[in-house]
Amino acid sequence: MIDFEVLRGYMDNDEDIIAAVFMAFMEEHENGSETLQNLYQSQNWSELFITAHSLKGILASFGETKAVDKLEAIEGTTRNNESPNAEDIDFVVKEMQVIKNQINEYLASVA
Repeated sequence: MIDFEVLRGYMDNDEDIIAAVFMAFMEEHENGSETLQNLYQSQNWSELFITAHSLKGILASFGETKAVDKLEAIEGTTRNNESPNAEDIDFVVKEMQVIKNQINEYLASVA
């Protein structure tokens, strides 16, 4: 879940920048949940590592902590070419939907 206080702190309370960051996130990671699931199912650990690393960074800047912790665990195991915990993947997939909903609500409110 996005922590808007943290996010606003990073973005100097600039709603235009927040909207731009959210739009860029949606363009790049709108299908992040599906990507995570597909990479996990195909056991493509190197690509899963890159995806987890990317998502971890951006979600941390959104003030998200729980999915970031799971992504860090996924990143750690896949870095070693090992299978991550399926529960971690499932958690991140569900949390990504919550985050996408928050972003869509935010963008609708500033449109």
